[in-house]
Amino acid sequence: MKKRTVIIGGGLSGLACATRLEKENHEYIIIEKSSRLGGRVGSVYEDGYIFDVGFQVYNTAYSTTNSLLDLGELDLKMFKPGSLIHDGKKFQMISDPLRDLSQLFVSLFSSVALISDKIRIMLLKNDLSNYSIDNDPTVDVSTFDYLRSRGFSDKFIELFFRPFFSGIFLENKLETSSKFFKYVFSNFSKGLAALPSNGMQKIPDLIKKNINKTSVTLNRCVESIKSNRRVVLDNGDEIIAENIVITANSHELIGSKSVQYSPVVNLYFSSKTFPKNGKYIYLFPKDDLINNIAVLNAVSPRYSSSSRYLLSISILGFNCDELLIKKIREKLANYFGGGKSSYNFLKSFIIKKATIKQDKNFFSNNSVTMQDGLIFTGQHKVNGSIEGAVISGLKAANYIVKSSKS
Repeated sequence: MKKRTVIIGGGLSGLACATRLEKENHEYIIIEKSSRLGGRVGSVYEDGYIFDVGFQVYNTAYSTTNSLLDLGELDLKMFKPGSLIHDGKKFQMISDPLRDLSQLFVSLFSSVALISDKIRIMLLKNDLSNYSIDNDPTVDVSTFDYLRSRGFSDKFIELFFRPFFSGIFLENKLETSSKFFKYVFSNFSKGLAALPSNGMQKIPDLIKKNINKTSVTLNRCVESIKSNRRVVLDNGDEIIAENIVITANSHELIGSKSVQYSPVVNLYFSSKTFPKNGKYIYLFPKDDLINNIAVLNAVSPRYSSSSRYLLSISILGFNCDELLIKKIREKLANYFGGGKSSYNFLKSFIIKKATIKQDKNFFSNNSVTMQDGLIFTGQHKVNGSIEGAVISGLKAANYIVKSSKS
């Protein structure tokens, strides 16, 4: 079989690449090893609940991804801007008073931050309002060192920045590149954290509408890539291609250095007890297990078809057993009340490859590249976000289109 372009992997970068090629009437095929498209962005629909595959949010500031979606059909439901932080004794609120005026008084007088921290947050928001990694000439350092250089107090770093951004980076030492921190902070300053009303799976499902379904092959694994751009599948079939788009883990097929990831355990519980201010994300800097909790159907009611609330709990690591579930149930009762029996365990995801590691200087040598018909793409070629994955896929398609016209 011959194809002009083979895209290995049906995650967001592969889907974005296919969307661009579809517009150019350029022949392609997506080979995806699983039974669905979307990669790390997905949902399981079960027993009247929507279980996202790991807690994720969509940022409304993702302009490139927005351009591929029908935002009306996506039907985004917003979290409140800010967080509820448990300081070991009680919850305290850190909100964005410029967008959530109802919490202006509470946020300004929260003991989590000093007055100087609150001023520095506003300055940081202003300085990063139009931030671009590509246009940042500064020396890349760790996020922790960057925050210290901006003058934030140790208390505010420990009670706000560390729990909030460890939930995004999935590492709690804040060793992640300061450039990626600036990118994320800028997007949260401009946009809002949101959930599609019918789950994160709706994002790849809507992008998929831009491509021809006959150009997608599911439940098929690529075994190897041979000389002369021959793609060998697990059933023995071979596809001869002019171009091969290699996404994320597929880089290992040609012996490239594998991408480094951070793991996470995502647990789901249901309860009739409604956590106060459930439209905020809860952070737990003093907890030895829990990083963050979100009450999903407080944001989008469709996440639960019953009268029970659906709680998503994120734990940094990759182990889950009965003892962990018991401990989390006890912690939920302690934090939100109602007693241990009020919280029913529903489902768990152990995600060993949750987010890519982006240490300092990560961005000094990462770009979508093309060599002898092999195009290397994925989040790690732009940045570790939904938007980064989509941009990388579009860049890969642009390489192909340009080379085909030259």
